[in-house]
Amino acid sequence: MEGASVLAEGVEIEGELRFAGGLRFDGLMRGKIVSEGSLTVGPKGRVEADVKIRRASFWGQFRGTIHASERVEIHKDGKVYGDLYTPCLIIEAGALFDGKCNMSEDAGASIREEGLLKVVEGGSEAERSA
Repeated sequence: MEGASVLAEGVEIEGELRFAGGLRFDGLMRGKIVSEGSLTVGPKGRVEADVKIRRASFWGQFRGTIHASERVEIHKDGKVYGDLYTPCLIIEAGALFDGKCNMSEDAGASIREEGLLKVVEGGSEAERSA
């Protein structure tokens, strides 16, 4: 994520986090995250929050609720526990998702496009409409 702000390992935040653009987070966060940008939770990142975002990517751990207007990506070592509301969900093989996903037209709040579920395994992609 080029040009993104970085909050590195060792950073702990409790409360509400707002930002513009992109943010890579490798620390510990508890509370609420709001942005029209992109959130990347790195491998060392641990987030427990209610999130309203454009796009979210997880290599670390997340617990809570996500409202993403564009997409949510859970990468190989990512762990997401909670409910997702997004028009597009991408889960790589090896990732963990334990929760509910709503991919209806209203799921992501502002984007009005068909939901898409993409499963990625060993470098190949299989797509099917959700």
